[in-house]
Amino acid sequence: MSAPRKARKIKIAGMFTLTEIMVVAAIISSIPMEAFVRAKQKAVETECMNNMRQVGAVIIASQLSNGEYPKAAFYPENPKTDKNSIRVILGDDLKSEKVWLCPSMPDKLKEKGLTWVYNDTLGGKAEVKSPADTWILIEFSCVSKKAPAPHPGGYNIVYADGHVKTTKTLPPDITKIQQAALDRLVKEFQLAEADGRVH
Repeated sequence: MSAPRKARKIKIAGMFTLTEIMVVAAIISSIPMEAFVRAKQKAVETECMNNMRQVGAVIIASQLSNGEYPKAAFYPENPKTDKNSIRVILGDDLKSEKVWLCPSMPDKLKEKGLTWVYNDTLGGKAEVKSPADTWILIEFSCVSKKAPAPHPGGYNIVYADGHVKTTKTLPPDITKIQQAALDRLVKEFQLAEADGRVH
């Protein structure tokens, strides 16, 4: 078989007939938009949970190998470079930029390089009494009552036993200092919203 003839066959094999395109279009158009949006939201929530689970697993591994939880800031001034940032502390173990971010967060928050807050009360502790009830990371979005939750069920939390949960309720063991930090972050978030930096 000559080269031109072979190339022609491959090209034809890669094309779709009008009937095939119409069948695919009919299937896609038969899916209600609301169901499509829900499915997309669930996919983003799952991606976020997987990211948090990866970071949580590295924090737990760090605790097991070093005998204590990392001494990191609740939310550092500059998460990409601050030596007290959980991202910087664990950076060698998690190379991907995306793993530190919730895909549904506004771009301006993603630019910070970290969309979680860390439970800094764990820093230096060898262990916790109830890992299934002790949070390690919470999505940054929990700080704003005005902004819509990033996921239909709220925001994600990763716990010291490695499981991740989506909820609209903050853990009961948020300290006064952490709450004050959350309140400061709320103001930052609201200022960003007011001047149009958060979309």
